[in-house]
Amino acid sequence: MKRIITLIGFVLVFAPGLAIAQNSSPYVVGQWNLQDKFKDFKGKGGAIITDNSAFTFLNPTPLTLTLEYAFFAHDGTFCGCDRDTLSPNGRTRYTMQGEQQGGQFSTMLCPNQTDGTLKSIVFVPASSPLFGTDGALQAGLEIHIGGGQRTESALDAVPVTSTTISEMSSIHNQCVSFIGS
Repeated sequence: MKRIITLIGFVLVFAPGLAIAQNSSPYVVGQWNLQDKFKDFKGKGGAIITDNSAFTFLNPTPLTLTLEYAFFAHDGTFCGCDRDTLSPNGRTRYTMQGEQQGGQFSTMLCPNQTDGTLKSIVFVPASSPLFGTDGALQAGLEIHIGGGQRTESALDAVPVTSTTISEMSSIHNQCVSFIGS
């Protein structure tokens, strides 16, 4: 009986830490900004300015993964993509300014876009990715910098369903078209 009570106490103490896994998925989404300025209110106060977004992607698995992250305008227009290898239990970081300078965010496709949706997928490298069924997971953090301030939030994990698997395949195909195989 003493062992069971000890086990229950151990689980209760560490259960809040287990909730972090809810932020892991083979598909995560977030918001990107680059030289963005908007004001949706009247009266005093200046516009809200976000100069740049930084992203960190984490691989919580012992697998080597392919990471593809794509940028979209609010109307769904594809604005570019980048690809990285995520080492086992590793991470990768980038900024929107760096993506623009490197050509992964296309000002030809989205010349006036200053904010939009980031969609990121991971999969085990293969000629035919098995999206959502290969054990690949990622977690991420987005940081928005502007107006002398900095905000941080987790990227949102997207549940794997037949619809999101189809979306992951679409993102992959757009990335292959943009950066190659």
